[in-house]
Amino acid sequence: MKKLFYLLLVLTSVANAQIYEVKVELQHRTKYTPEYIEMSFGDIKDTELRKWNIEQNENPEPLDYLIYSSEKEYNSIEQEKIDNSQDAKGGVKKSVAGLPFGLTYSDFNTNENFREVDVYGKKYIVKNPIEKLSWEFTNETKEILGYKVQKAKSKYKSGQIVYDVDAWFTKDIDFKFMPIAVQFLDGFVLEMNLFMEIPEVGRMDNFIRVQNIKPNVRNYKFKNPLKADKKSKLQIISPQELSDIYDEANRKRNEMFNQESTID
Repeated sequence: MKKLFYLLLVLTSVANAQIYEVKVELQHRTKYTPEYIEMSFGDIKDTELRKWNIEQNENPEPLDYLIYSSEKEYNSIEQEKIDNSQDAKGGVKKSVAGLPFGLTYSDFNTNENFREVDVYGKKYIVKNPIEKLSWEFTNETKEILGYKVQKAKSKYKSGQIVYDVDAWFTKDIDFKFMPIAVQFLDGFVLEMNLFMEIPEVGRMDNFIRVQNIKPNVRNYKFKNPLKADKKSKLQIISPQELSDIYDEANRKRNEMFNQESTID
């Protein structure tokens, strides 16, 4: 009886230790109002350059991420894209709340998310609470990657920004997964859209779509910025503190630029 109990305990531990590797694509799309386009891009006199800037801001290149998730931990890792073409102009990159640039780490035991940021050469660790969203489940269904999915709706506040959220999830996968750093809903989310509409600006959509699912990934070790930077003891700050640090750093840089510009 003791051996049977031990076997069940081991099997339960293995099940709880499941790690999924999920490849997702984040695609930002904005449709600006004509008034906002004129206000923001009207000073660019070159027609082609103005058109290029509008296109880059409305339809930037999608971002790819690898997400590793278990019941207890989560990493989102932006996959860098290298453009070796000789006529590469660069471009605009846009992320979204819950799935920022670089690498993030979530601890579902403490409901905290961490990421390392570099502000003009000085590094910090930004700590965010992992929000629990209130979901409204609809009767809308469709098929994604061969799975029947159901639509749920919510709102997600990040700082002063409030997104409407549509999430398409399935219960046909025996694992709870969320592509952004918020608490799980009861299923595996295969597609999301975080969107907002501001009358004087336009509509902004952030489509997050699962591209590939690899269950039971072995030997993956979660990357935790707190442990990685234990020796350097980086300062842990809130998102608001990060915003204040950027504002102050930009103010000082502008002052230096203005002073240099006045030197004959």
